Amino acid sequence: MASILKNAGAKAFYLAIFLNAVIDLGHKITIQNTVFKVHDGAHQVILIAVINALILLPYILLVVPIGQIANRSSKPAMMKVAAWFSLGLTVVITVFYSLAWFWPAFFITLLMAVQSAFYSPAKLSYLKVLFGEERLAESNGLAQATAIAGILLGTLIFSLGFESLYKNLPDVVAFEHAVAVKNAIAIDKNTVTAAMAPLGLGLIALAALQVFFVYRIPQVAEVQGSKQEVAEQGLSKVERGESSVGIFSLLADARIFIPVLCLALFWSVGQGMLAAFPAFAKAHAGIENAAVIQGILASSAVGIAFGAFIVGRLSVGTINLMLVPAGVAGLSLGLWSLTFLNSPIAFSTAYFTMGIASAMLIVPLNAYIQQRATANTIGGVIASSNFFQNIAMLTMLGLTIAFALADFDSRYLLQMMALLTTILGSILAWLILRFERDDV
Repeated sequence: MASILKNAGAKAFYLAIFLNAVIDLGHKITIQNTVFKVHDGAHQVILIAVINALILLPYILLVVPIGQIANRSSKPAMMKVAAWFSLGLTVVITVFYSLAWFWPAFFITLLMAVQSAFYSPAKLSYLKVLFGEERLAESNGLAQATAIAGILLGTLIFSLGFESLYKNLPDVVAFEHAVAVKNAIAIDKNTVTAAMAPLGLGLIALAALQVFFVYRIPQVAEVQGSKQEVAEQGLSKVERGESSVGIFSLLADARIFIPVLCLALFWSVGQGMLAAFPAFAKAHAGIENAAVIQGILASSAVGIAFGAFIVGRLSVGTINLMLVPAGVAGLSLGLWSLTFLNSPIAFSTAYFTMGIASAMLIVPLNAYIQQRATANTIGGVIASSNFFQNIAMLTMLGLTIAFALADFDSRYLLQMMALLTTILGSILAWLILRFERDDV
């Protein structure tokens, strides 16, 4: 993989991906930790699910304009616009923090997701342009490892920063004592938000650095669809791009749609775990520290980063779909074991293992989807892939909210996700293996 970084502009490209992930997670973690501190049980699960839903909605609602713009626009130009938009939003977020406006800060997560939704197809489709089709698996592995490293660092730094600022609040000691004696006192969300203004300044600095690096990504000649072609196709063309089709064109191409479904299963389960695990850990393992919770969840990010790096090293010049069944098996085993554990170390080990298994899914499947797409439709294909994946994630969040409203134990939700992964994952992995055999 070191040879990939020798490409002109490769370091700037991957640093921009890294910073974008840190920024996206920094704000989300700050808001999510505020909810974790202030609320318990169903209320907590529902609000965390809403946060995640705000992140998913732009990928669904804006899929057509994202696909059209990604097909006919320069990918580095899209990344520059997204980076400037991100910088402006971090300034607004910092103002909201300073003014102790929790709900405006909560809902600006939606706008952060809008820039991310445009950024995603730009960066992923540019891998094929910048590094070539023969190095798709390697470049995807490094891209996934870089993004996950950013998620990990953002999670840890902003969680530790949150805990440090939270403990300095004058009302916290009195609040925690009141909870201990079962007194009905709740610390105010706006008070907690106001204390997080220094984290907002950190977001601004990171966003400015991201702008610096995106301007150092080289402009490589791309094949782009014309406005007329994009208008005719509606969103994208599949595989060889031979027919004008709409957003559901992926349904007609099993070689793209089945991998998309497998990715959708992974991401939906991941979203469900993010929403349900904090309440589960708090209720069943007595873990109250937000940094510990985020550290456990970040263990999966370490596993994905490590797994993505290894998968990339093992995939020089090829895309190995044989890794997919192993990924499904590892993810299923990790999910089944989760509800029988009760210590931070055991949880972290399980999440790390599931992270490695997840890398065996996302790296080869993303590379395979990009390989099957044509150069002038790859942006639209990735946007439509994101659309289906985010529909699945939003559905899982809906189930999470329904479980919480019905006052079901979060343990049952985690077990339901384990069952879903085992059954659907096995079916999808078998179908994908058929593609591998047919290509031999």
